[in-house]
Amino acid sequence: MIGAAGFIGPHVVAALERRGVEVVAAGRSGSGPHGEALDRDDPAAVVRLVRARRIEVVIDMLALTTVGTAPLIDALEGRVGRYVLASSADVYRNYEGLHRRAHPEPITTPVDETSALRRSRHPYRRRPRRAKDAPDAWLDDYDKIPIETAARERFGAGATILRLPMIFGPKDRQRRFRWILGPMLAGGARLRVDPAWAGWRTTYGYVDDVGDALATAAIHPEAGGRTFNVGEAEPPDHRAWIQRFAAALGWKGEVEESPAPADSPIAGLDLRYPLILDSHAFRRTLDWREPTPPAQALLRTAEDERARG
Repeated sequence: MIGAAGFIGPHVVAALERRGVEVVAAGRSGSGPHGEALDRDDPAAVVRLVRARRIEVVIDMLALTTVGTAPLIDALEGRVGRYVLASSADVYRNYEGLHRRAHPEPITTPVDETSALRRSRHPYRRRPRRAKDAPDAWLDDYDKIPIETAARERFGAGATILRLPMIFGPKDRQRRFRWILGPMLAGGARLRVDPAWAGWRTTYGYVDDVGDALATAAIHPEAGGRTFNVGEAEPPDHRAWIQRFAAALGWKGEVEESPAPADSPIAGLDLRYPLILDSHAFRRTLDWREPTPPAQALLRTAEDERARG
């Protein structure tokens, strides 16, 4: 497992261990009970570890740029039985419309694995580009689409690609539901929300469940050579998410819908473009269901938000 120390990684490791799988958690520090010190940017070192530990499957959580991933894919070709790529819902066409990078016809129904992908590349590239020494400079070259293509070309039936949703839960750096939980946990009587944002639909996934999905894909015999969407079976809009958290926390306040300020990040999005993933192929093919009770996922997320202040 490459990227075992991140937000999702520990949940993947735990899910594999529950299944009796021996896991090697590779990272720069090599910390943890199953840790191995490894520089992902050194493909020869990765190959040596694969040989020494007789690794059959590589799960790559850090495939972010072609420059950083193509040498690793080339080195692993023919040396592992399966390469599992953590991809993203941002490959789909609606994503470039949502972020105003292009203006395609919106797809208003859930997208499946055959739906149209972005035509534009590098969805987070700035103009001018970030300074080379900036900590987020890699975002200028981020793009999952060419990495998916390279994985399929190199590994064929040994490539498994999971297009992940927006992931929430404890330690979520983006604090995706802070806008809901902040007023509720503070005991506020009112939660203000932009009406377009309230009605917008996207697919979320609780971090434990996404970790379990990755673990399932890594070892299931039917997952080889497949690309799958992962996420809730029936994604609701944000109004429903507000209601879910209110019910879980016993919040009795009022929701007020009013337009977001012009300088709000929401104003930079074109919310005519939903980002709804159809995950039924993954569920049906791998006989998978979320292991975490929904109320538990909500409460754990709320407790984490409360602890952060």
